[in-house]
Amino acid sequence: MSEQPYKQPPITEAVIELRFATAIEADDITKVSAALKPLYPLQQPIRGIEVRLNVPPPGQQGVTAAHETHGSRLSTEDQTQIVLAWPAQFVFSQLAPYPGWDVFFERFCRDWAAWKRTLGYRKITRIGVRYINRIDIPATAPIIEHEEYLNIYPHMPTELQSLMAYSVVAQLPLPDIGCILTLNSSSAPSQLLGHAAFIVDQDIGKDDDPPQSDEEIYALLNQIRVKKNEVFEACITPRARELFKPCQV
Repeated sequence: MSEQPYKQPPITEAVIELRFATAIEADDITKVSAALKPLYPLQQPIRGIEVRLNVPPPGQQGVTAAHETHGSRLSTEDQTQIVLAWPAQFVFSQLAPYPGWDVFFERFCRDWAAWKRTLGYRKITRIGVRYINRIDIPATAPIIEHEEYLNIYPHMPTELQSLMAYSVVAQLPLPDIGCILTLNSSSAPSQLLGHAAFIVDQDIGKDDDPPQSDEEIYALLNQIRVKKNEVFEACITPRARELFKPCQV
């Protein structure tokens, strides 16, 4: 199969994420944002709030703790290439149109090298790759039968009517590459008039002893790339493939 098997791949977003054992300071986020400024001219501060609620035994008062995290969002002028710099995360994102793995991976290597030149080595605790696919299907009937296009969907008793909406989440080990696959399939609104849409969202990550050297990181990412293609092909039917216009090999 060619590097880009489909003329119109249904990928809406591709992500590579690195998580670190220790958080970097706000000044370091400023430094790495400045280093990437020539590549990502649009930059804005972002923040996230994590709320933890401790539910006590009856008669005792609960405790709510909120933790605020500050980061930076960097993007190209067309906002299809995005980097999120968080204290303990570095996230690379490519929105549609997806240019293919070679271009996406080359960009990751470039930006990762710039991150390390600026901040030095940080221990990595997770390496993950996520691909979100939206399959738009012409709505020729009031209800689109998902099993005609997907091999992952909920099984319902025959006594119940056809589904109008659904969501399925599964987690599976991938022992051959030492990773965990989190697979989500769901119905979704289509952005195309007269269409229905299904989501195939897969996250493949390695949390257990992830590689630390560039050579091993790059090797793992390429293994994940092969596996995510296998997973996607296993999740769709020939009728779905017709929608993407396969390339001639």
